[in-house]
Amino acid sequence: MDSGDRDSPTIKVAITGENDEKQEDRSPSFDTLVVGRYRLGRRIGKGGMGEVMAARDEQVGRDVAIKRMRAANPSERAIARFLREASVQGRLEHPAIVPVHQIGRDDDNLPFFVMKKVQGTALAALVSYRDEVTRQRLLRAFVDVCLAVEFAHVRGIVHRDLKPDNIMLGDFGEVYILDWGVSKIVGEQEDFHDVDSGSGEHGTKAGTAIGTPGYMSPEQVRGLVDIDGRADIYTLGCLLYEILAGDALHPRGFHGLESAVHGLDARPSQRGHDVPPELDALCVAATAKDRDHRISTARELGESVQRYLDGDRDVALRRQLARDHFERGRAHFERDERALAMREATAALALDPALEGPAALVGRLMLEPPKDTPPEVEQLIAADDQRSMRVVITAGLWVVIAALIFLPLLWWISSGDKTLFVLLAVMLAADGVLGLIVQRAKRPRPELIIIANTALVVVISRMFSPVLIAPGIAASIALAMVLTPQRSRLGSVWSITVLMIAAVLVPLALEELGVLSPTMFVTSRGLSFETVAFGGTTTPVLIVAIVYVVALIVGTALTGSLMRGQQQRMHRRLHMQTWQLRQLVPR
Repeated sequence: MDSGDRDSPTIKVAITGENDEKQEDRSPSFDTLVVGRYRLGRRIGKGGMGEVMAARDEQVGRDVAIKRMRAANPSERAIARFLREASVQGRLEHPAIVPVHQIGRDDDNLPFFVMKKVQGTALAALVSYRDEVTRQRLLRAFVDVCLAVEFAHVRGIVHRDLKPDNIMLGDFGEVYILDWGVSKIVGEQEDFHDVDSGSGEHGTKAGTAIGTPGYMSPEQVRGLVDIDGRADIYTLGCLLYEILAGDALHPRGFHGLESAVHGLDARPSQRGHDVPPELDALCVAATAKDRDHRISTARELGESVQRYLDGDRDVALRRQLARDHFERGRAHFERDERALAMREATAALALDPALEGPAALVGRLMLEPPKDTPPEVEQLIAADDQRSMRVVITAGLWVVIAALIFLPLLWWISSGDKTLFVLLAVMLAADGVLGLIVQRAKRPRPELIIIANTALVVVISRMFSPVLIAPGIAASIALAMVLTPQRSRLGSVWSITVLMIAAVLVPLALEELGVLSPTMFVTSRGLSFETVAFGGTTTPVLIVAIVYVVALIVGTALTGSLMRGQQQRMHRRLHMQTWQLRQLVPR
């Protein structure tokens, strides 16, 4: 096959073709004896050259599996290859490799060999799992497979056709590697040019590439003759990827050959799977296109997975990942991208809590304010302002109620025209209604309350003289309004200050200009007041004055107490959050 791309390697594999020898399947002979000892049962498997039959060893009294040739008249070369498989499998005495009990010829003089009969589930039926328990089980089985492959490599044998169909998980924790028919014996001349180069549904046929597309290493696809154990390590990397991702790394068939040669990102996490970083790295290291860059032995690969299972994570890898996160976090911090910087810094701390750089960066992010307030913080501040505003408005409502209760006393000491008292009552009532409306609004805006309070001070200035009672009330109202969070120009400190000063001094100026009747007189004996609201005898006026003084001081103190309590709660919450964040940073 030539991909047509000048820079792409050529892959010579014939997916279809015929052997030079005609294959005629022999029908299974059920309930017949082979060499007078083995009673055949059903067929349980079929490969390129042979078939596997269930059988009963009548001599020993055990169930076995017999692999025999499918061709009725095989050539001596085909027989030699068949017996080679039995010899290879028989010399590998390992718990994960099915033992061979006997090699011989049947009544038709065709070769067969007897193996232990294994029962279980092929790995191919389990890799699509979706739970952590099954993944742990498959990873433990994968470690056993790696050790068995290493056992074969030490003895100079390369399997060349590892895949999920050729790995069996027994019912009692056993793990078996099946089908050693196309294995390579390092240093021996081999002849596979006219037989299936792989087993099962996706095996190649009659070509230079030996193996199963989707699991073959790049050097197998290219048909290199100096194949060694690193080809099996590549396939083990594909199996590890499939266990972790639930999907195969390469597609099946012809496209799997191209994919292996061109290479893929072998990290399961890059395809949306939740995979620990050390296992991600193992998949990449085992499936490197250049075999010189792969993990050197199957034992090393298996032991790395075992360390993960034992909880001994790759500390060096985690430290490197932590440093990478830290460098990205520092770059984000320098660009004032604080949210991204915090994510990267905390990820670095999670990977390596002892790394000093991320801890210092998290500390700076927590303690140094950003240049511009983030929109999310602005929203939180606005919500806190609304809560504080409602607290102050509630206090103001109680003051209005107290003032309305105080009105009958003023009426008692008043003389002459009662118009200003009616106006004062109307202004207090309006102030209370506006307070209720603003308090219940989703987005309270107290501008109307500011205007109403200004008008209220003007009325009080006219009733009791601008410099007698009005300044104290104006100062108390100004204090409450300034401490109430405002988000408008009318609610600024200077606006409230100007309004309250004007509410007191404008009536005074009008009196001096003769527009209004004077309420204050300067004499040789000092100041004297002739207020519109006062009249009657001394005792009632004295009583009302005392009540006014007490009410003004108590009301102002209570309002201040409510605002101070709100501020203390906010400060406590802020300091508690700061303390909790400091616990994240190692001292």
